[in-house]
Amino acid sequence: ASKVDGSIYGNNGEVVFGKGMVNYRQLKELYVCLINPSLKNGKDHLLIAGNDRMSHRSLAIAKGDRLWVQNNSSKTLTFFLAGQDDSIQVYSPMKPGERSVIEVEQEGSLELGSDENEALITTLFSRVGLTSQIHSSGEDYLFENLDPGQYKILFWFWRLGFIEKNIIIKAGENIKLNQVLSVDKIMANKNDP
Repeated sequence: ASKVDGSIYGNNGEVVFGKGMVNYRQLKELYVCLINPSLKNGKDHLLIAGNDRMSHRSLAIAKGDRLWVQNNSSKTLTFFLAGQDDSIQVYSPMKPGERSVIEVEQEGSLELGSDENEALITTLFSRVGLTSQIHSSGEDYLFENLDPGQYKILFWFWRLGFIEKNIIIKAGENIKLNQVLSVDKIMANKNDP
């Protein structure tokens, strides 16, 4: 689409993304998470460290999952997983080509980083019983074969934060839930009683 009258809108009324704008529809970093504390954790997640970046900028995981880091950089690296409460888990130093794992013991907003290279960073979100799907903005999500009961659903984007909703699943019923994740929505939720 072309710009009309120098505005950010094209002929069809949709936003035309310029070089200085971020097109969130193209970023596959929106997580839709279902929380059910009775779910068994222990899934494996792999992050790959290069010389100047990690394979993922963000990752939603469950407490108890295993977080593997593969060192594909040219230097020995020591990774750590830090929580907001000053808790920290440290990986053994990894030479180039090596892989190491830890079981995630922390919940909340976490940061995976390297002592030797500040560019190697991944923002993580962890909760007990969390299962997640990653999507681009506007994509559909689906959680199937859920037992009846109460669940929490989270919409998380590492740059904004999250919105959390309580839902009740009844036998034989489907629930459709759409949510807009934006700065004003995040700030409103933080101020709710």
